[in-house]
Amino acid sequence: MNHERATALVERYFAGETTLAEEAALKDYFRTADPVAEELKPYAPLFGYWEREARITAPPARRRRRRLPRVLLALAAALLLLLVVRGVHRMYAPPLSDFPVAERAPAVDWSRHEIKDEEEAMRFLRTVLNTTSQHMTRGTAITLRELRKADQILH
Repeated sequence: MNHERATALVERYFAGETTLAEEAALKDYFRTADPVAEELKPYAPLFGYWEREARITAPPARRRRRRLPRVLLALAAALLLLLVVRGVHRMYAPPLSDFPVAERAPAVDWSRHEIKDEEEAMRFLRTVLNTTSQHMTRGTAITLRELRKADQILH
């Protein structure tokens, strides 16, 4: 390519009117032309830049080790702690035979405790309802007493 054609292509390049083939010819001109025209020398680094940059390669990326999320690690630690506590408890817990209550007791004869007539059933029901009522009343009384204490503290 001659200097006049290169000058015309540079003007068209900066006007944004060149094709890809013409731009490739310009790059070729600045790379191969031994004496570049004096008026085109300031543009030589522009067209040589892409060739220099294409030879630059990035260093290989370091592979990052993946770490387990902290939630999974916390869960694993909690599970391990639970297993250790369970093992220690089993190791030091007394066997059931050391508790006389836990030993096998003779079977209970529930037929002796069976209600056989209507009057006995009514007496049993009254007793159960009376006991339940007393416990419920006592619970209400305790609640009212605690509420009065809280009211005194607040006022």
